[in-house]
Amino acid sequence: MKAKTVLIAVLVVLLAVLVIQNSELMPFRLLFWSAYMPVFILVIGVFAVGFIVGYLAAKMDRRKALQPTPAPAAKREGETPALPVREPKKDPGPVPEKSGPPGGSGK
Repeated sequence: MKAKTVLIAVLVVLLAVLVIQNSELMPFRLLFWSAYMPVFILVIGVFAVGFIVGYLAAKMDRRKALQPTPAPAAKREGETPALPVREPKKDPGPVPEKSGPPGGSGK
């Protein structure tokens, strides 16, 4: 047998065990809505919602990664930068020490 066929058979058996062991009714409440349903339906529903959210998040992330990012304005040919370029401040050199007693006026 192929590996895919074996995997599907194992998943069907596990699903059957889940259904048999979790067939009792359980209350499900969402805001003002309340319903009774078997536990296995809740488990499968939560799994499906998590799968869909994860799939959509990965799809959006992949789409964002594939979009080319435009070059900064200063790097494009023939354009001037949008903001003026400032020269870095020059180092003033060593700072002279203050004369007098440390800690203030000395009173």
